[in-house]
Amino acid sequence: MTLYIGVDGGASKTDVVLAQDGKLLNIVHGGPSNPQGPLGLEGAMDQLAQSLSLVIQGYDPKDVKGAVLGLAGADFPEDIAAMSEQITHLLPWLSYTIVNDTEIALLGGSRQGYGIAVICGTSTNVLGIHPNGQRCQIGGLGYEMGDFGGGADLAREVLHVAFRSHEGRGPKTILEDAVLRKLGQNSYEDLKRAMYFHTIHPFAFLALVPACFEAANQNDHVAIDLLQSMAQSLAQTVIAAANQLSWHNDPFEVILVGSLWEGVSPVLQNHFRELVHAQFPLSDIHLPLLPPVLGALLQAAQLGGELVDEWRSKLIPQAQHI
Repeated sequence: MTLYIGVDGGASKTDVVLAQDGKLLNIVHGGPSNPQGPLGLEGAMDQLAQSLSLVIQGYDPKDVKGAVLGLAGADFPEDIAAMSEQITHLLPWLSYTIVNDTEIALLGGSRQGYGIAVICGTSTNVLGIHPNGQRCQIGGLGYEMGDFGGGADLAREVLHVAFRSHEGRGPKTILEDAVLRKLGQNSYEDLKRAMYFHTIHPFAFLALVPACFEAANQNDHVAIDLLQSMAQSLAQTVIAAANQLSWHNDPFEVILVGSLWEGVSPVLQNHFRELVHAQFPLSDIHLPLLPPVLGALLQAAQLGGELVDEWRSKLIPQAQHI
């Protein structure tokens, strides 16, 4: 028996799958595994090790030929070295490769492993790979280094406009009431104190993300402006990547990866499509064919000498189970 493992690890959750010959045998949904998050390196890798141990239950670890761990936060060789030290200590039986989560998103989400993947989940990142092998990665390191996109950034913006609405410093928005409701606060005075004294868990603020989409769906112009601003920033990043890869008049795929692309309001996705198509009308913008965790599984199988196209065709009907 030859087994492969795929992992998609992010700031809010981790997905792990086990498969043989393109058939999913086990699926585990675990906690966050981004070492740059609140858990830190040791806590994040411990979460990841727990999920990996669960996915192999009932099977012999010796049958695992390889695993690909697609992890948010694996941005530099130093990150990968630190993660590897922890994983090897916790799971000495595991043969694995760590890559950035954009890589598995592109391989799983595209038809042939080429194009541009734009992640918009808790954070944002963009990776483009041209058929000639040229690569371009932009972003993923935070607002101070040029990023604007993802749930953490949007939650911060929602708080900003809600406070300004409450205090009369900005336009009125239904987000003003939604913020208190989502964060379980009775007043903005209570919210100020909770934020100042850090009594609200950092992950709790992510509840403000669906609130923004819900408000936009109710035609709240402040919420719509926030989503359009984010769409503009993400589109600018994709356009920059396409230009660096010299994708001028050629068709290429743009894969929309991450939960924010499927929010209840279509504003983010629609405005992004409009802006990218204005520059690259032949771009094929779509949601992933396979979720990133299956992209990691594909890469593990590929590194093990399996035929990727065969595995992809077998995995597509199973993707709904992830």
